[in-house]
Amino acid sequence: MPVYEQSGADKSAMTKLIWGMVLFFGAHLISLSPLRAAIVSKMNENAYKGVYSLIALAGLGLMIWGFILARAGPDAARIVYDPIVGSSHGTMLLVLVALVLLAAAHGKSHIKLWVKHPMSLGVGLWAIGHLLVNGNLSEVLLFGGFLALSVLDFIVSTARGKVPSYEPRLKSDIIAVVVGLVLYGVFISLHQTLFSVSPIY
Repeated sequence: MPVYEQSGADKSAMTKLIWGMVLFFGAHLISLSPLRAAIVSKMNENAYKGVYSLIALAGLGLMIWGFILARAGPDAARIVYDPIVGSSHGTMLLVLVALVLLAAAHGKSHIKLWVKHPMSLGVGLWAIGHLLVNGNLSEVLLFGGFLALSVLDFIVSTARGKVPSYEPRLKSDIIAVVVGLVLYGVFISLHQTLFSVSPIY
């Protein structure tokens, strides 16, 4: 079996990806933990949200940059597992449902009342869908990280009794489905351009 050696560029890509994950997921983990209240007590809520947003956005940008570089470089050969053959259609369905759920996280839809935590579930389904068709190290790190965060957020939110409560509107459900479909079409159209991988294969 040949020994894989990372090049300097490859190490740089993974470093960017990992540090991006540390910043992005770290900010979210602090927000879910008791540390949030302790930090807010030392600064006002708006200041905390501003700092949180800057760190999360910086982490997201760095994470995406490192991920794209890793997929385009030698790191693409670092396989953790072989994707399930023929699973791309399942991935497309999971991503479609995920985008509808993400859209339903806003507004007063029946979907949000039924699911309770549409944002967490949507991110989790999106991550699972991508893990089905991607098996190299950078992909498993990225999508596995999002899956773990979504599960943790779901558990913490449920434990805190954080559930939506309002009079549902059918209009919000229609908007969520339409927005989800539009986003799905946009991502399918741009996926090849942005990530050099066709979503349909």
